[in-house]
Amino acid sequence: MLKRVIAPSSRTSKIEKRRVASPLIEYLESRTLLSTTWYVATNGSDANPGTLAAPFHTIQHGADVAGPGNTVFIRGGVYHEQVTVHKSGTASARIVFRNYQNESVTIDGADPITGWVNAGGKIWTASMPTDLGQGNNQVFVDHVLMNDARWPNNGLDLSHPVLESAPSVTATTTSATINDPKLTQPAGFWVGATIRIGAGQNWGNQTGTVTASGVGFVTFSYLLHSAKFTVPTAGNHYYLFGVAGALDSAGEFFRSASGKVSLWTPAGDNPGAHIVEAKARLYAFDLSAAAYIRIQGIHLFAATITTSTASIGVVMDHITAEYVSHFSIDPLGNLVPFHTGIILAGANDVLENSVLVYSAGDGVEISGTGAVVNNNLIHDCDYAGVDAAPIRIGGYSETISKNTCYNTGRDGLLFSGYHDYILNNNVFNYGLQTTDLGGFYSAGHNGLNTVIAYNKFHDGITGGFGGAGIMFDNSSSGYIVHHNITWNVNAALKINYDTHNIQIYNNTFDATTYGILTDGLADDWTGTILENNIITHPIQFGNNVQLIDNISNHQQFVGAAHGDFTLLPGAPAVDTGMLLPPYTNGFVGKAPDVGALELGLKAFATGAILSSIPPDPSV
Repeated sequence: MLKRVIAPSSRTSKIEKRRVASPLIEYLESRTLLSTTWYVATNGSDANPGTLAAPFHTIQHGADVAGPGNTVFIRGGVYHEQVTVHKSGTASARIVFRNYQNESVTIDGADPITGWVNAGGKIWTASMPTDLGQGNNQVFVDHVLMNDARWPNNGLDLSHPVLESAPSVTATTTSATINDPKLTQPAGFWVGATIRIGAGQNWGNQTGTVTASGVGFVTFSYLLHSAKFTVPTAGNHYYLFGVAGALDSAGEFFRSASGKVSLWTPAGDNPGAHIVEAKARLYAFDLSAAAYIRIQGIHLFAATITTSTASIGVVMDHITAEYVSHFSIDPLGNLVPFHTGIILAGANDVLENSVLVYSAGDGVEISGTGAVVNNNLIHDCDYAGVDAAPIRIGGYSETISKNTCYNTGRDGLLFSGYHDYILNNNVFNYGLQTTDLGGFYSAGHNGLNTVIAYNKFHDGITGGFGGAGIMFDNSSSGYIVHHNITWNVNAALKINYDTHNIQIYNNTFDATTYGILTDGLADDWTGTILENNIITHPIQFGNNVQLIDNISNHQQFVGAAHGDFTLLPGAPAVDTGMLLPPYTNGFVGKAPDVGALELGLKAFATGAILSSIPPDPSV
């Protein structure tokens, strides 16, 4: 057998050499490759024929020549490009993009920053011509996101930001003044800066513009969401960013309008000793003009994958993605920039067996028909604390199953779909920055008999109106809810306003305060049924609800504190009158797939992703 190592060419930068070892090419004999298979390598050339021995240099060139039934094999390395696919495969002959023989392939949406000059102390400067707009720029040091210079100073944990609590606020419907003795900067220091604040009941972190500032105060303009619930008030959490003078701490950067970036590395040293990059592209793959594409075994950094309604039958399997979408500006806290996260907009699109981590907005956004999101690990999403979630579910007849979602600023699963199936998911550590939310949340929506079953929703305790395991807000209707389990949430099930035709069977509803909670006992719940549920805390119902064979104030479990709701011997069971076996006799053991899922995906996750996986409180 002949073996040889191809050294990186002059096209491979010093940064790539540090990140990825030279690819190893092994073959038994020379041969002529069929045109259905193409190869790409960082040391190739787009003038080559695209064979294993003479590969292309860019994935884009592979996309340009590939047709239905073709596979583009990508050799190990880092590719700084956006791949726009213009041709489609067919249902029986997809165009495939995948890594070659499990080699490590990264499509990087960021570009290197070099040429650092010391600007005094621990701050260094360099040219950063890339500008994605206010609040959208990102700078990474050794693949970790730095903070846009801000006050109060922050760590590097995106889901648990350091925030200041406003001691005193005066507000109108268009502007507000925070009086805070910790604001020691001189007059005018913060003028033109951006404030991010969880105003009023803190349904979402909205942003405003500072119009005046001085020692002990800032005044800012803002947009009013609700005169009753979102006027800034004392106790609201906030931070300030967007002025050069705020760069005063390790792990911060500031990009000036002239295109110069200033950086204080986490170690306080010369950035030239590190891999420093700035986000330059939104997408690793743009599939908006292509159908029947398969992407497999590829890592995305600082970029995502976008599709459109034309992107039918797209499959994404065993991908990993870090820092998929980013933004810092949201004037109302519920105006998430259009399309964040991995986008599944076509009919019958699939995302499975993958790891997604770090998004200011959604981890996955689903709007097509018949999409499948299965067996994924998705965490640290909605770190902006707005109306977003690890999985945003729209469209019709989707299947969302066996996913583990945790660490999110607001909801776990955010729903506006129709006739969907939400099955066997484990959702926890949600509501980290906001209030009045759920592990599953839908507002004012008819789910058309959407099924929510065999899920775990837990560890979602918040201030304000609290966090629920499952929440149907603003007169929702049309759901079938069975065999779910909740715990360590303010309310297990929360239903607000007139709510019709929700069938709630065989669930174990544990919580800290309410088993079932409603905003008003006069609400009309005609057509809503609660049958064969175990409920451990006080309950509230609307009018005209059907109540059959429920057990309330039930505490007879083996280990509820750690998520084992198996009934103790002799405890009353709820197993009569139902047609949806196996009934709720407590949850036997743990919910399925959690440990196996995390272990199964470890082979595809980077060190940064794996190091942030916390222990599941239910295990």
